[in-house]
Amino acid sequence: MKTKLKTLLTLITLGLTLFQCDLFDPKSKVTGDDLVSMLALQQINANSMSEAQRLGLNVAYSHRFSIKNGPHLFCREYSTAYLEKQAEWEKDMEQTYATIGNAIGIEIVVERMSGPCAVTNKVAACHYDGVDGINDLIPYAYTTEGEHKYLIPANAYYGVTDLKSAKEACERFKGTYVCYDPSKCWQ
Repeated sequence: MKTKLKTLLTLITLGLTLFQCDLFDPKSKVTGDDLVSMLALQQINANSMSEAQRLGLNVAYSHRFSIKNGPHLFCREYSTAYLEKQAEWEKDMEQTYATIGNAIGIEIVVERMSGPCAVTNKVAACHYDGVDGINDLIPYAYTTEGEHKYLIPANAYYGVTDLKSAKEACERFKGTYVCYDPSKCWQ
């Protein structure tokens, strides 16, 4: 609901800005350059912010996955509603991702974090509904490498070989796909 309201308010503001509505201050007009600057700042903010924080979740812990000595792949964040699951889900996590990494040809490094995490060069996100009876979202934020070198190959490792895009992989498991950079995300 918050996301829909935020989107609606953004569209209204953008519409008023584009049409240079004299409703607020007739002497203060927004130029095309101003609009481009505002959109660029919005993109930078979206790319550098924790996905869970952007959604308004109170983050308890998170995991950032990277290629050893290489780029980030993705971040996965959990709200405080998942604190009781932390020990169970983190048990043998490094071994699990080492096994997946070996199968798909990359060495995956897992960082356990207290609080939120972000990835540099975020291009997309997938918001999964809650699991195990907990209804808070579990947001994942992906880089281009995360979508291409992890998400699709990892699904193939688990036997899901008919995926054509990261968006399809997200939606297959009832997630909501969000593209932040249409020139780079894999829709």
